[in-house]
Amino acid sequence: MVHNRLLTENTSLGPLVDELKNILHRLFIYTGSENNIDLSYYSTILVDFKDVVENSNEFALNKLINDALVLGKSLILLNVHNGKCLSKMIKVGFESKCMIIRSYDKYNVFNVLDLYESDIYDYGESHVTQSIDGSKNFNVQKVNDNEYSNSEIKDSFGELNVAKQARVIESILYSDFDIPPEFRNQSMNNTLAVLPENQFKLNYLIIENKWNLSEQQVANNSIVMEIALIASSNPNYKYLRIRSAGSGFNPSNGGEIENDSTYDKGYFQANIKIHMQPNTDKLKTLSTEPKNVQRQVQYTISNEFNVGVDLSQNPTFSKSYTISEPITAAVSDFNVYNKGTGIIADWDFNLQITENSIWDIFDQEFLNKSKVKPLPTSATRKLKAITEAIWCAENMLNETIGVQLYWKVDHYHCYVTGNWEDYTQHYGHRCRTVGYKDVPVYIDFSSVYA
Repeated sequence: MVHNRLLTENTSLGPLVDELKNILHRLFIYTGSENNIDLSYYSTILVDFKDVVENSNEFALNKLINDALVLGKSLILLNVHNGKCLSKMIKVGFESKCMIIRSYDKYNVFNVLDLYESDIYDYGESHVTQSIDGSKNFNVQKVNDNEYSNSEIKDSFGELNVAKQARVIESILYSDFDIPPEFRNQSMNNTLAVLPENQFKLNYLIIENKWNLSEQQVANNSIVMEIALIASSNPNYKYLRIRSAGSGFNPSNGGEIENDSTYDKGYFQANIKIHMQPNTDKLKTLSTEPKNVQRQVQYTISNEFNVGVDLSQNPTFSKSYTISEPITAAVSDFNVYNKGTGIIADWDFNLQITENSIWDIFDQEFLNKSKVKPLPTSATRKLKAITEAIWCAENMLNETIGVQLYWKVDHYHCYVTGNWEDYTQHYGHRCRTVGYKDVPVYIDFSSVYA
């Protein structure tokens, strides 16, 4: 039930807002004309930026949003077209048609529900003819990349009807956020948590995406980006640390891939990219991890840097803290390549058996029909791409900096038709990029100081 006294029964702010009015308890809907609202009564605050930003008092809206976060209230933000503007209000800004912000003790969690960049289709075919004397004719054909049509790709949120969209929002609002186990008992329970509050800001960005690889198979990818901004006194720096974790990349949504036989396998994941890139020359890279990891079952990220505290301003704290939080991650059957240069942090996770050529997935048996090699679980079920990048800047940097944060994943369907005398090898390729590539995440460096 809505308790916003400025709304009447006949007021309509759009189908999704109307649906949320009916299912969310104690929902406050901001219309741009409210002043001195007691938010303690409400559970969730909704702001549609399409209707209010240009015609409202920005100071009043800023106060409303920050008061809500201080009180631990959840926010639903619709039609945010200016992430830089939002960063001035909450110190970090994203662009999205629908985002949910949940406030916890010392950090905020952002769920962006409708974010995707591009969908590309590619098809290749190899024709192998084997004669009775064992000679082979090997021919490879490749068709140029083509974008999928809208009918072929169904976004998990944007393609839902209004009632289902509202239920997705409701389920997130009434669920708890669990810090990824790789980060647990580290950032919030150790060093960052004991710094003076003005010296660190911590936010979690959840980039989730479901999409149809075929009529029967749905990929479900969920990446959590931890964004930590830290100010230091002696050394006089500001540090930006971004780490990726989350439940990871799952080409079969927790089930089985559509085809998993001797001659037919797919879709499976073979290449995953994680990309982080500040759009400025005022930051310099302190470290990026992991480095190259080849044919190992796990790797360890271990970086550290010192953060000083001005005891004249904070006499109850220690003079210096060492930020050191090692993470061990599994990477069986994938090789990791650190391709970062300058301020760009970039990693490729490549399935070992196909990283040289997709055609390596096929067995070439003499006088026998070709087969598709067995696939590891990390290619068919789940892979976590754990990465970390740390940048530093002068302590006087107080600008809002844009940072590209996105991931890209390639899926393949490989199969063989024909018989031992005359068979054809095929592959289908589907690729998707998701995240903040063309429009960056905005981070307000003035939000921390020492």
